[in-house]
Formats: sequence, C-alpha cells, structure tokens
Amino acid sequence: MFQLSEKYKTAPFPNAYAVWFAYSTNADPALVAEIDELLLGQDAISAYDIELLFQAYLAEEQSVFATHDISQAIGDEIDEVLSVLGTSLQQNTAFSETLSTLEQDLPQASSPEQFNTLVSGLIEENRRMNAMTQELNQGLARSQSLISTLSEQLDEVRTQSLRDPLTAIPNRRAFDKTLEEAMDHAARTHEPLCVAMADLDHFKALNDTFGHPAGDVVLQNFARLISGSANEPRLVARYGGEEFAIIFPGSDLMAAYNRLVNIKHTLSKTVHEAEGSVGPLPAVTASFGVAKYQPGMTARELIQKADASLYDAKAKGRNRVCAPGIG
Repeated sequence: MFQLSEKYKTAPFPNAYAVWFAYSTNADPALVAEIDELLLGQDAISAYDIELLFQAYLAEEQSVFATHDISQAIGDEIDEVLSVLGTSLQQNTAFSETLSTLEQDLPQASSPEQFNTLVSGLIEENRRMNAMTQELNQGLARSQSLISTLSEQLDEVRTQSLRDPLTAIPNRRAFDKTLEEAMDHAARTHEPLCVAMADLDHFKALNDTFGHPAGDVVLQNFARLISGSANEPRLVARYGGEEFAIIFPGSDLMAAYNRLVNIKHTLSKTVHEAEGSVGPLPAVTASFGVAKYQPGMTARELIQKADASLYDAKAKGRNRVCAPGIG
C-alpha cells in the first residue's frame, strides 16, 4: 500500500491507505475499475480523487465497523453488569442463610460468652454485607456512566454515517433512504414529487487553479444555499464529489424548475472567499436536471431521468436548468 501511495504521489493519510488497500486486495471490482480509469494517461491520483473514492466505496463500511465495535463494547459492559448482579444475588442468599442460622442459634445460647460471639458474628456479617453493597453500587454507577457514554457515541456514529463530513448535509446513503420514503408517500397519496440533480460547473478546474481549500469553500457555500432553499434540510444531499441531489415533495415539474432557477441565479451571484486567497474566487455556476416521479418508477429510474436532464443542461452550455419538455 505504501508503495502504491508513493508511486502515484498520494499523501500517506488514513483514507488513502484504505483506498490503496482495497485496490491492492481487489476488495471491490468497481473501485478497482475506477482507479484504473483514473490512472489512464496520468501518473498520480489527487487527494480530491482519493477522498471521492473513499466516500463512494469505503466510508459506509468504516461506519459499520465503528457501529459494531461500540455495540460490542456496550454488550460487554451489560454482560459485566449481569455478572455483578449475579454475584450480588449469591451474596444476598449467603447473608440470608447466615441470618437464619443466627436466628436459630441465639435462643440456644447458654452463656453470655456464646451470646456475645453470636452477636459479634452478626455485626461482622452486617459490615461485610454493607461493604459489598457499596462496592456493587459503585460498580453499577460506573457501568451506567460507561453505557450512557457508549450509547451517545453510537448515536453519533450513526448520525455521522448519514452526513457528509465536509458540508454537514446528508450524504448519498441518507438521500437514498429519504428518497424511498418520499416515493412511498407520493405513491400512497398521489401527490407530485420531483427530484433534481445539480453539478457545479468546471469544479475540477477551480480545484486545480485555486486549490482544494477553495473548492471546499464552494462546496460548503452551495450546500448551505440548497439546504436553505429546500422544504427541509434532510431533502438535500451531497451525492458525490461536486454533485448534489434535491427532493421536492408536493411540487410539480414547473414549480421545481422555477425553484432551481432561483438557486442557479443566487449561486452565480454568491461571493466565495477562501482563507489565504487574495480577494474572492471567480463566480461559480451550476447545472441542474430535474425529473418528476411517475407511478411505478424505481428510485434508480427517477435519478437516472434527473441525471439525463443534468447532462442535457451541461451539453447546452452549463449554468442552466433542464427538465423533460422544459429548458
């Protein structure tokens, strides 16, 4: 893996290592094919391409491993609690038996010495039981705190697995789930539903010219723009790289088209300023394709239809919105 990283001039950071490991072991033929295609005619893979490959093929797997590890830790701690409780029950049983024995022996004490011995034994047993109870309570309190912390970490990992780390909006995995729910609702209620795909124009050239930090700023600004324009934040997603997706529940094709036109105009006037750059970046535009859900359509078919309109927008010169019969 380190040889591949050095050969193709990628920095030795964890995501790059994961990508090259998956490539060298042929873990995912689609990943291998995409890397082979990237390497045609060039001797390097950029950090940007590495990140795209990681997010597309490996990020979800990493979140699954993290979820499994935390769940296992919670299970181990619960097993420890059950073990402590089992020991406590045994100690309570032994204490009860000791009390029963003393109850039988006390009336038969024939001398003050015997009586004092029995009472001393009762006091000592009571002290021992109190100490064990305190130890049990402290152990249970520690376990409760640890389980609470692990549960919070598990919730955070699950949330992160559905969120794009750069833009903080939903990722493709979350979008696919939300789209299925929206389509089910549209099928039941016969309400209109549209889906749009958006792609930032000439984004690779911007990255190559001004650097990836500048590209990150543009991605974040665009994510905020479309999130603010959507009915709900969960209805937008970074679908991959510089491509975004938007769901318009309850909107017919023309209504969705008009909203995208407003987003397009707003983006073209947005000022993007990257840290360390001299002055603002050049104006950035985007192309949009939108399609309407038809009964019987699958999510894949709906996205493909929106993608076809997006390609149409790019073929017509970019910085435009296209839809079947519109644009």
